[in-house]
Amino acid sequence: MARLTGTTVNTIRHYHKLGLLTEPARMSNGYKQYGASHLLRLHQIRRMRELGIPLADIGSVDDDHEQQQLALKQLESDLGEQIAALEKARTEVSQILEHGAPIDTAAGFIDVASRMSSADRSLMNIYSTLYEESALAEMRSIMSETTPYDQEVDELAEDADDATRERLAEQIAPSMKRHLEAKPWLLAPTDRMTGDVKMGQAAIIGSISELYNDAQIDVIQRAFISVFPTLDIPDEDRERFTAFIKHVAAEEEG
Repeated sequence: MARLTGTTVNTIRHYHKLGLLTEPARMSNGYKQYGASHLLRLHQIRRMRELGIPLADIGSVDDDHEQQQLALKQLESDLGEQIAALEKARTEVSQILEHGAPIDTAAGFIDVASRMSSADRSLMNIYSTLYEESALAEMRSIMSETTPYDQEVDELAEDADDATRERLAEQIAPSMKRHLEAKPWLLAPTDRMTGDVKMGQAAIIGSISELYNDAQIDVIQRAFISVFPTLDIPDEDRERFTAFIKHVAAEEEG
């Protein structure tokens, strides 16, 4: 029986246990007497499994044409989603191979991964689970524009002296100003988060402290402090930033 249907004895026993295949009568010698009805039923079960119908659903669709149609329509939808997911994964694998990007690079950043530091790649991985697609596209454009000073900040030692920090802050300030004026939502980044904003904010703050050393964070803060008063942005964006900072401060005090 198992050989005829390309299955195993254990699988047949499992179908018996689930009630999908009736137990055959036993002959006088104790052997089970399988007949044509069992063979046909086993082929029927196997065919439904080939189509992807779960074992738990087979019993309910056996002789009900309407239920069969509903089950097949749901299966068609599920298969479409699985195929789309596989095609997306295959495309990303091809891109990673083409650009020689690290395997953990977030989708959408693969072609610019070589210009990003390990810390930036890790942060964008976290961003990719927290932000809407349009926001990630804008973050990608920022990551694609690098300067020699950005690399110097990426390699900055934690014990860098004050003069080095001040110099780097002055050097990265122009690009920071340009990005913030073009994308003022970055001043209150939680506005474009999806899901639990409070948890997302905590994840980003914690990750930045983990991924960047104190000197790197200090350089970025110095650059921002020098740039913010000079930003050519609408008053509403400044007000959003002020409200965001007050909210963060209140959260920390709480």
